[in-house]
Formats: sequence, C-alpha cells, structure tokens
Amino acid sequence: MDGRTRTACEAYVREVLRFSGALNLTSIRDAADFHLRFVAPSLALCPWMPERGRLLDIGSGMGIPGIPLLIACPGLHGILVERRKKRAEFLRHIVRLLKLDAEVYDRDVRELDDLHIDVCVARAVSHPGALLAMCAGHANTGARAVFPVADRCEAASSPDWELEKERVLDQGVAQRVQIYRRTEVSRET
Repeated sequence: MDGRTRTACEAYVREVLRFSGALNLTSIRDAADFHLRFVAPSLALCPWMPERGRLLDIGSGMGIPGIPLLIACPGLHGILVERRKKRAEFLRHIVRLLKLDAEVYDRDVRELDDLHIDVCVARAVSHPGALLAMCAGHANTGARAVFPVADRCEAASSPDWELEKERVLDQGVAQRVQIYRRTEVSRET
C-alpha cells in the first residue's frame, strides 16, 4: 500500500470510529482491528478492479468495500448505494473529506436508472444470485461482479452472468471471492 492510500485509509477509519456510535456503523472500536477486519479484505479485491471505469457498491453501509477500493484505485468513479439516509449522509461526508470521485444514492439500487457500471461489489448484502440480479440492469457487457462470499456459498447461476473464477485469498486475508463476468447486454433506447 502506497503512502497516499495508507493516509486516506487511516482518515477513513478515524471517521468511521468517530461516527460509529451515532450511526451504529460497527461494534469495533479499535482502528487496527477495523483495518484488519474491513479495510484489508476490501483492498484485497483490487486485482479485479479495472484501471478506469465505474464501480457500483451495493448496500455500501459504512463504505465497505467501496471506499477503500476508491482510495486505492483513483481511476474509478464510485457509485455508492445505501438505502439508509443517515448512512448515505455519512458516505457523502467521506467522499467530500477524502475528495473521492464518487456519488452516493440513498435509494434501493433497483429503483435507479441504468448506471452503466464496469464493476460491481457488495459485502454481506445478499446471496450472489440476488446481487447479480441487482447488478444486471446497471452492468455493461463484460462488467465484473466481485463478491466476498461465505465458505459454504455456492456459485450463482444466472443467464446474464458467468462465473469467471473463485478464489480464496491468502494475503493475510482469509476470504473467499467469486468473480463473475457480465454476458452480452441488450439495452433498448
């Protein structure tokens, strides 16, 4: 992790811990523990992020995994979707504070017009099949969906997505990741 990424991630963690009590963001109160449990697993998804493009984080909550990914991958434009208005306001605060290229929506992702995304991420929102359905209306042809999943989570079956690979990350981060690729998209104009 370079110095710019480290500094921005530290500022992000400070803000999460500062607002956590008021917004019920996390029960974790220690910065090092928060980094280990949330920031490092988010950053471990970087190998599947495009250099440039639009990233959709569904159910962004406190900004995991979207905020660390936007910090580490400055060529991405972030679209953070969080239905809870107070948490969405927190995300707007983080975007302003860290000067991230991102927009925040406080609505259900299924209510939004086509977002033309290149990569979709989510953490602990739903089963991969449901997440792929949420992404489908917003994903460009060839877009990726990168989901950390539980150990026993089976790959989703979808006519719009194909499983590209499944990996267990071992870079000090014990998590399983499923990576899907969007098949051809037909958009009516």
